Amino acid sequence: MHDVLKERSGARSRRRAESRLAITTLARRLTAERGLTGFTVEELCEQVGISRRTFFNYFGSKEQAVIGQHEDWLDGPAVADFLAARPEGTIGLSPTLMADLAELAIAHVHLVGVRPDEAREFIAAVDREPQLLRAFLNANAEQERRLAELVAQREGLSVGDPVAQTAVVLIGGLVRRSAETFFTPGNAEPFDGLLRRHLTAAQAIFAAGS
Repeated sequence: MHDVLKERSGARSRRRAESRLAITTLARRLTAERGLTGFTVEELCEQVGISRRTFFNYFGSKEQAVIGQHEDWLDGPAVADFLAARPEGTIGLSPTLMADLAELAIAHVHLVGVRPDEAREFIAAVDREPQLLRAFLNANAEQERRLAELVAQREGLSVGDPVAQTAVVLIGGLVRRSAETFFTPGNAEPFDGLLRRHLTAAQAIFAAGS
């Protein structure tokens, strides 16, 4: 029964992700062509084939739609797996924390469907509306804060513990480096493999210094 419920939850997450991606893709394209004031939410909804109510179930504004910011920004089943992955009987920090964070990041990338063409559309939208960059950075900061709370919850740490914050900063750096390589013209390696490879390299560095 647990597996069935998990599968259904995963299917719902994927459907929601597909809808969000359609909204964000078009919002970025319209912003790049016309600017944020050059189209309405109603026009966006009509072209995507959703209601205004559905749009606001996903995003609070056109700006958030362009950024791709949303409340359920992490895959629910993946979060549950991350929280449950702490090995039983572990005392102190779990040895699989960084690897499990990497898998959570990979699940997020699959959820939002990041592709090189989508990155180019976002850059074009920011070129047209530079204030979107600050909003994007603020959204990332909020996501990092929430992710640090998940780490603290899983590891039994207090909110704001520097260990949780550092773990999130480290995985964030590896994600960004992997994304840069992933988006490089001619790259054929999937994001999953890039992130796991960069994590292995980082772990080797830390192991050498211990």
